[in-house]
Amino acid sequence: MKKENVEIINLILQDIETNIEYINVSSLIEDSGFSYFHFHRIFKAYVGENLNKYIKRILLEKAAFSLQYKNKRITDIALSSGYSSSSSFNKAFKEFFLTSPSLYKKQKIRKMEYKMISPIEIVNIKDIEVYSLRHVGPYNEIGKAFEILMKFIYTQKIKFKKDLMNKDSFSYSIAYDDPNVTEASKLRADACVSASDDVILENEIKRAKISGGKYAVFIHKGSYENLKNTYNDIFSSYVKDQNISLRDVPVFEKYLNRDPRRTKVENLKTLIHIPIN
Repeated sequence: MKKENVEIINLILQDIETNIEYINVSSLIEDSGFSYFHFHRIFKAYVGENLNKYIKRILLEKAAFSLQYKNKRITDIALSSGYSSSSSFNKAFKEFFLTSPSLYKKQKIRKMEYKMISPIEIVNIKDIEVYSLRHVGPYNEIGKAFEILMKFIYTQKIKFKKDLMNKDSFSYSIAYDDPNVTEASKLRADACVSASDDVILENEIKRAKISGGKYAVFIHKGSYENLKNTYNDIFSSYVKDQNISLRDVPVFEKYLNRDPRRTKVENLKTLIHIPIN
């Protein structure tokens, strides 16, 4: 796909993620500069789904997450998901998840066994400027995106004498979907590194922000492969059992080890940030 088309689709996806509850499909197409026919063909070629199906799926998956972890009425969730009535939402939800919203709300979608876990701190942070690269697929394969991102970082140092990975830099990842809800091949995440300079970006790398605000911070020690277990503990024993109110921004991870490949697995440390009100 042409580079300029990829850039346009990336901007559209970013717009959808930022304003999904208020998105206007006709405006998206008009702003893209593509004809109606070419827009849908290009969008599906890049994303793998047509635009309307993509937006509907994201909204329904967000609704499923809200049913499990947010103290909201089904009617309110239906309205924020773009449905004019509970009945139309119930029908769409049941077609997608094969169960009604009310029954889904009562289900245990995470495994029953979990450890009691508490945050190491509650923090209020400012927006974090990052260089970012999107990864779509299983979360444990995000290393591929980090490889591209780090190659770009070190190329800047060799070619242009710009040290983008200094002592104050960290690696992060942003996770947009719940793997208990979203199909693994469609999970969205961003591999990120602290942004410290204005540079010419490439390979779909963009400059972005990790949302500031209030977070409960948890520490995960050991293999990244086991992060899913720590998330299970957090959402089961902390968020759900204690009825924690979540903000509508994605969770993110901060990696404390400068070079994980040269660190013993047992010494790896990851800070998980859960956005709370």
